[in-house]
Amino acid sequence: MMNINRRQFTGSLGAIMLSTISGNIFSTCNSDSENKVDGVSMYLINVTKARNFSHSTWYNRQHIFVKIQSGEHMGWAEALANKNDLDFDIKKWGSYLNELKGMPIAKAIEYCRSNFLQGKWNAKMSEPALIALYDITGKIANKPTIELWGLKNREAVFGLFCILEKDVNQALVQAQIAKEQNLTSHVKIKMFGDVEIDLVLTVALRKFFGDESFLMADANRGYKKWESIDELASIMTNLHAAGLDAMEDPAELTTEQWIELQTKVGEFSLIPDRPMRPAHKALDLFNKEMGHYFNIHPDTMGTFKEAVQLGKTIKTNKRGLMIGDSSLIGPACTFWQQLAIGVGASWVEAIEKPQESDVFQKCVKKMSTSVVNGKIKITKLRPGFGIEMDEVKLKTLADKYVQLY
Repeated sequence: MMNINRRQFTGSLGAIMLSTISGNIFSTCNSDSENKVDGVSMYLINVTKARNFSHSTWYNRQHIFVKIQSGEHMGWAEALANKNDLDFDIKKWGSYLNELKGMPIAKAIEYCRSNFLQGKWNAKMSEPALIALYDITGKIANKPTIELWGLKNREAVFGLFCILEKDVNQALVQAQIAKEQNLTSHVKIKMFGDVEIDLVLTVALRKFFGDESFLMADANRGYKKWESIDELASIMTNLHAAGLDAMEDPAELTTEQWIELQTKVGEFSLIPDRPMRPAHKALDLFNKEMGHYFNIHPDTMGTFKEAVQLGKTIKTNKRGLMIGDSSLIGPACTFWQQLAIGVGASWVEAIEKPQESDVFQKCVKKMSTSVVNGKIKITKLRPGFGIEMDEVKLKTLADKYVQLY
């Protein structure tokens, strides 16, 4: 087991990471008079494609494209702010960003980090603010932010297409979309903690995709009716025999139960997700024997210095790294894709979803990543995270626009 003590991390390891991730960035923000937070704008995008989980159904969800401005530089981010709430008040939600007004960019970054680590903000608040601020920092430096972070990998990573349907026929409709988008090498199925339903989905989708696809599932801890790890292992083994390669969060498990279950299911891969949240706590909890892959999940990491170190720790321990998703549709996707590429992930789930909302595709003018032959590739590294948006068009397509200041 590799156990990184958080006090050690904020000391020796933390000093190294702070130098790598923060120091270079902060050195680009020397002029407080020029590099301050001048404005915040938000665009609400309602997505009405239902998403089915073991715990609930999202009939609609509320995405916010966030823009933070510093002089001529604009940083873009995205938050999945709510679901099943078409009357969502984005101004109220985004009011916390008023706290950044007039702050130097470097100070604003540390303010966001501190508020999360102290429990004042949740990850859905800190992450979009930090992504936009790090985007601005790269644009001020005229360098890609992942380069400023010292992330050297540039090889393309597999894109993971996610199917969230309980009905087999609807699942096959989504499978056809994956095929049309050339995203069939790695596919994820949402599962429901019901062995009969989950087996039927596995058999049908394995038949559709064939033997070459890596077919994984996510039960969101949906398996609850088991009395022993042997019983849960038997369920996993049957799913494996039906064509499933891996399972993310099959049930609510302790670290010891994760280790025991992975031992019992052999070559079938477990993927801890929930235990990896947030990043700074996961650095203490990580144990390589818990699974073959580990998930870094957007909207739950909270801070990125620790998220990058978590990714490196997973890789150093010779485990596969998954960059997950939070049903993202817009500016956050390319951020997570670049982070996935930079740390050398096995695949990335955070990919644009034009079949659910094409607002981003209609409004983005420039970006750094794209899907090429089923993989996410950096097509051209640009300053920051590389996004430029057509805001005139975005204002016409958004369900609501709010400028805080």
